[in-house]
Amino acid sequence: MEILLPKKTTYEHELETSLEIVRNAGALALQFFSRPTPMEEKSDSSPVTIADRECEKLICQSLLERFPEDGILGEEGAIVPSRSGRRWLIDPIDGTRDFVRRNSFWSVQLALQIQERVVLGIIYCPCMNEFLHAVDGQGCFWNGTKVAASDVSSLEKSILMVSGFKVAWESWPAEAVRRLTQDCWTVRCYGGCYDVILLARGKTDIWLSGRGMEWDYAPVQVIARECGARFLTKEGNDRIDTGHCLAFAPGLEREIREIMKIPEST
Repeated sequence: MEILLPKKTTYEHELETSLEIVRNAGALALQFFSRPTPMEEKSDSSPVTIADRECEKLICQSLLERFPEDGILGEEGAIVPSRSGRRWLIDPIDGTRDFVRRNSFWSVQLALQIQERVVLGIIYCPCMNEFLHAVDGQGCFWNGTKVAASDVSSLEKSILMVSGFKVAWESWPAEAVRRLTQDCWTVRCYGGCYDVILLARGKTDIWLSGRGMEWDYAPVQVIARECGARFLTKEGNDRIDTGHCLAFAPGLEREIREIMKIPEST
């Protein structure tokens, strides 16, 4: 499928190159997906497979060839110091639990960060051939079509997605999480990467995540910003290294800040 790119973006070369890289990584992941893939557990009890490691290796090699001055941080251990002030964040397979259970809701994720700001983010779901990408100041695109967060403005009309109830209750105030699930119209859970795609397309309204790393949240920061959604931590900032986040349609900000006790950023 041909992905239509916005014209003359500031990061045009980076976008074209990274879309090609994640497409290649997705093709490699699908080769493993089509046959039994043994799973191991990492020290934090999260799963990992040879597909995760081989996809990260492919992405790292491709980035080093194209952007030799840039740094790299990958979920499966890739660390390359930056000489340019830029770094790429890699999640070779976001949703490994779904991958090993042969569910379709997993993705290849890649993002480019400059200082604290993520300027490019991609989520690619190979099983469904869906690309979501965003570039700083250029908008958010799903399979080449520009998308935007929903215009829902009340919780009672909102679809909430939660990435792991157990960790959400541990990271956010438990009573606030309970109230959010109670006050929203309904709750759906597809898996973090696909939840974000639905949020960016305006199909759902809130994504609550209780545990994640920088490579999990890097694409979400720029995607939320460019589709018009909000991306916040419980401290009220948009950092990707706090281990939790909340993304939601802009019309819900007042209610969500009140319920989740999120202060205005300082």
